[in-house]
Amino acid sequence: MGLRASGVDVKSILPDEVSTCAKLFLVGMIFSGFGDGIVSVVGQLYLISLGFESVALGTILMLKLVGTALITVPAGILADRYGKAKVLFSGFSLFSFAMILFLTSKTIEMFSLAMLLIGLSDAAFVVLGPLYSSFFDREHMDRAFGLQGFLNIVAISVGSLMGFIPPMLEASFRFSVQASYWTLIALATVFFFVRMPFYLMSARGTVEPKIQEEFKFNLKSRKVIAKFVMLTALGRMGYEVFFSLFPFYVNKKFGVKSDALGVLFFISWFVTAGANIIAPMVSARLKALRTIVGALVLCTPFYFMIPLAPNLPLLSALFIIRLGIANLSSPLIASLFMRLLYPEEKATANSINMMTSMGVATVATWLGGQLMEQISLDFPVYMGAGVYIVYAASFYFLLKNESERELEQRTLKEKKAN
Repeated sequence: MGLRASGVDVKSILPDEVSTCAKLFLVGMIFSGFGDGIVSVVGQLYLISLGFESVALGTILMLKLVGTALITVPAGILADRYGKAKVLFSGFSLFSFAMILFLTSKTIEMFSLAMLLIGLSDAAFVVLGPLYSSFFDREHMDRAFGLQGFLNIVAISVGSLMGFIPPMLEASFRFSVQASYWTLIALATVFFFVRMPFYLMSARGTVEPKIQEEFKFNLKSRKVIAKFVMLTALGRMGYEVFFSLFPFYVNKKFGVKSDALGVLFFISWFVTAGANIIAPMVSARLKALRTIVGALVLCTPFYFMIPLAPNLPLLSALFIIRLGIANLSSPLIASLFMRLLYPEEKATANSINMMTSMGVATVATWLGGQLMEQISLDFPVYMGAGVYIVYAASFYFLLKNESERELEQRTLKEKKAN
């Protein structure tokens, strides 16, 4: 009988082994999650405190995505060719400069430049998924990504709870609203800096590729990559057209500030963490594709109902339920993509997928800002939920023929090749 916790077989949700390199990676990811949680709560509110409206916000956020989209594919190719650690170090160096610039900016032009540079540095992080997957065998991949998602989201939720700090700074130390938000973003920057050595140390434990004399752009899994690119485009459009501006939405509609938003994100991310950790268990019963499609279908009605919420508590309930259901699919999608690829092409393939993700998110974020100003705050919600219906259907029809038998055949070929 396996080890059990609260009646749940731990072996059904956790990998059998977590190596030292994987542990270092997860520690770095936890620090990164703290920073991400803080920025998710106060980032847009800080810009609002400077007087920016939805169109300006959409433009600033869009440039971050543009930066990532521009060099994601080159970053992935370089990582597969020269090594993940070198690409990561380059990204961290640029990110450090970009965050200092962000903290000292006051105008839309300077914020735009800072976000563009942050986006360029984010392109280097395309190696993180392939790096993490290299620490585990294929049969443990669902549980490995479930563990990663759980820890990351718990860290984000803890970070988001720091939204209580700005009101305390205002009340006890007479900080201005703007200064209190800036202070919290500076704290997030510290967490971002602390994560760097852990990621780099984890990358040292991987076997880096031998530099080939002649470079060839030859992907064996072109069909698989093309399918995921299409699915990623649909998923990002459906999500980003509204949720990229969610803090702005609730601030304008209900006057929400960082403390209330922090509580909302804290609860929702904890629910999401639970979804990530149980996703492999659900997948083991229903299979990955059925779980993914089912989660996407079930979350869509709650997406549609968000504009109907007359107050913040009901909107929060809809937001949390939608996020929890949808995130049953998140670790499984990442795991399925990695399992369908050959090891030597993972970073390149992931970079192509990430470039698509960032490119579509760029358009969706800009479009969401325009629609909120030109039509109504609620219009992007209906558009995003409608796209999600197409996304769920497409996931089933595009991937239903990618059988586990094919995955097994690929694994056998890899073992023979080695």
